[in-house]
Amino acid sequence: MRYMFALTFIATALSACGGGGGDSSTETSGKAVATSVAQIAGTYVLPCKGEDFRGSSTLDGATSDSETATIVITPDPATGNATISAHLKYYRNSANCDASTLDTDLTFLGTATDKAGSKNYTNAAGKPVTAKVATIVYTGLTLSKGNLEFSLPTPGATTSMAYVLENNTLYLSKGHREADGLGDALTPGAVKQ
Repeated sequence: MRYMFALTFIATALSACGGGGGDSSTETSGKAVATSVAQIAGTYVLPCKGEDFRGSSTLDGATSDSETATIVITPDPATGNATISAHLKYYRNSANCDASTLDTDLTFLGTATDKAGSKNYTNAAGKPVTAKVATIVYTGLTLSKGNLEFSLPTPGATTSMAYVLENNTLYLSKGHREADGLGDALTPGAVKQ
């Protein structure tokens, strides 16, 4: 799982990687979805997600890991855009987010602007959903604890990310980028508070 949500969000938002992936397209579910990034404003929490690696080999010797994330999306009524703050915590050798095992604590800062287009995905429950697309602009990163295993882009770097809000749960695109520049799957959901 290694930084599953944290690295998915950060790497997707910061990477300039291209590449292909599997087919993630499905028919739309017909459910109403947010039509702009400003409409999904709020605070979303990914509760502690952990994985136990005992009995399997890992490159870094960890026996387990876990993570939490809090994403705050604040609309700018004047522009229709939104600011994003994603606070991510990774716990090494703990499958239950034990505070004493906190390894990495970082906050990604950026803005989101809607762009034309959408993409069909299948969510974790196997239901088809239609995700909207936003341009994410990197404005900064605060590292409170830990080391970064990737290079930071210059402020102003952009990428595309798909998002869908369903039943107060926010899903973001992740995985290998396909020809459209979007990941081929969705993250675990972060629940609106």
